[in-house]
Amino acid sequence: MKILIIGPLGAGKSTLAYAINKKYGLSRLNLDEVHRIKGGGYRDENEQLAILNDFLKSNDNWVMEGCQKTLYEKVKPDLIIDMRISRLLAIWRFTLRFLKAKELIGKNVSPELPVQAYHYRKITLSKILDWDSANKEINQQIADYLRNIKIPIIKCKGFSDYQKVFEVIDNFSL
Repeated sequence: MKILIIGPLGAGKSTLAYAINKKYGLSRLNLDEVHRIKGGGYRDENEQLAILNDFLKSNDNWVMEGCQKTLYEKVKPDLIIDMRISRLLAIWRFTLRFLKAKELIGKNVSPELPVQAYHYRKITLSKILDWDSANKEINQQIADYLRNIKIPIIKCKGFSDYQKVFEVIDNFSL
């Protein structure tokens, strides 16, 4: 089974992808980690596509998550999980992410930690406003993408919807 989880920043895509990875043993790819370089900066598009293609060649079944349209529109999932959430909930979750990442400042951080932990180490109003603006664009891109998709789509807003997601996955043959 191939599962694509899409949604804005702070929607909980990574948390759900980890839960699916653990429950079903599917290989996991975080498109944010394909897009960004740990410690800051971004990979060029050719390098991103090479990483994505290598992953797809090496894995028949997977769970993939992210909000990079140039990457997710290149894959052919069996199921899409739409994690678009309300703006207020997204801002709340994003702010909490800053507070959690702040605890890592000055500590020896594991290289296994997701790239987001490096990106969110300093909270500023400017970052929150930029993030909010980016999420509006991401939500529009997702809406445009999903409008023409002929793949099953399930909505998930958070932990309370995980059981529903697992039931849909269970009904697919893995």
